[in-house]
Amino acid sequence: MHDRRRFLGGLTAGAALPLIPSAALAQDLSGPAKYGSPSRTFPFTAEVYRERRAKLMEKMGGGVGLVYGATTLPDGVLDPLAGQSDDFEYLTGLHDIAGAALLLAPDEEEGSREYLLVAEANAETDRWFGVRLWSGAEIESRTGFEKVYRTRSLAGLTAALAARAGTMHFLGPVVSPSAPLPPVLDLYGKIAARNPGVKTVNSAHLIRDMRLVKEPREIDLITKAIRATEAGITLAMKQVKLGMTERQLKAIMETGFREAGGDGLGFPSNSSTGMATTALHYGGNDGVIHDGDMIQLDVGAHVGGYSADISRAFPANGKFTDEQRKVYEIVLAAQNAGAAQLKAGVPYSAAQRAAEKLIDAAGYGDAFWHGLGHPIGLDVHDVGDWRAPLPANTTLTIEPGIYLPERGFGIRIEDDYLVTKTGSRHMSDGTPRDPDAIEALMAG
Repeated sequence: MHDRRRFLGGLTAGAALPLIPSAALAQDLSGPAKYGSPSRTFPFTAEVYRERRAKLMEKMGGGVGLVYGATTLPDGVLDPLAGQSDDFEYLTGLHDIAGAALLLAPDEEEGSREYLLVAEANAETDRWFGVRLWSGAEIESRTGFEKVYRTRSLAGLTAALAARAGTMHFLGPVVSPSAPLPPVLDLYGKIAARNPGVKTVNSAHLIRDMRLVKEPREIDLITKAIRATEAGITLAMKQVKLGMTERQLKAIMETGFREAGGDGLGFPSNSSTGMATTALHYGGNDGVIHDGDMIQLDVGAHVGGYSADISRAFPANGKFTDEQRKVYEIVLAAQNAGAAQLKAGVPYSAAQRAAEKLIDAAGYGDAFWHGLGHPIGLDVHDVGDWRAPLPANTTLTIEPGIYLPERGFGIRIEDDYLVTKTGSRHMSDGTPRDPDAIEALMAG
């Protein structure tokens, strides 16, 4: 299916505010006594990440597996909410180190072993961005790893373990043929060329499948991100005025995110008006809101690194025209038809077909030309295999749309859902999507 944000390029950090308190969050390790990176695991305690690594190694059943962290992080190396590799983050909880790697070596006889390898310390860099800890008890305590080495040991250690195990697991991520060769496969190829009989196996589904099924503590953070997003959208609906710019409306909305506990943005906020509502990747800010315009918000706060993703369309003057209401109600019915198909064991394609069938029957088939949705989690477009049956505790979006450039407006409604054994739960039900409820809210 088409990913309507495949060109946006990952997470964007917003202004950091204190998180909503939660027993699931890791302890605070800030202050002079804990200065330096890595500062702690985040947002959960180190034990949560040890449990995930143990589960992954059990699924591997032997061999070795390597996961690289981000090479660099935006604006230095100490922003705990931006830029880390999602798989590395999921397995370590370490957001504020760059150039690190995770090496896993399950072994039935000697017991599973796990290694964190961190980049060499650099005194010049440390003076600008903060101290990176040297190996020792302090870094092991903060990360939950008993074995912490420097990355200069990575190639030799991986080769030695692979020669003994005979199998190297490629844990992903999978990239397109035109993309550069992933560093993991580059290293594996060099090791295999020098160790006859050592093979690489494709195990990219292992982490993907773990991340797709959300833990209760993850669902809790996604729910908080949704509530913060809803607060910002509702504020925007109440305070929009004719003559405002898209940038001004966006500022109102993002203030609402922060005031409701959001600690950043899951992706750059999209606030569009008039003809711009027909462009899915609209990135402007300076359009002026006019009487008769539709406004489209496509936004998501995050909390603890977990993102929401909600879209709302509403009339700038608070009252739908007959044509706008007609199209809106078709999109809403398509969304409900798709959501009705959600259930553990059913593929997502069933929801896509149900929504498309309804829009086609209404005569707007050519005006809906993108995928119906995507998983959400650590990434706003989280990992998942839409060809396989959905597991329970998947969090995802449903977002049909109809885009009519010839009429000067488009409408997309996007909501977040939790797949259950018997159906689904509408998670983003805290801001109106019924047209009458939208008009009532805006009338105030």
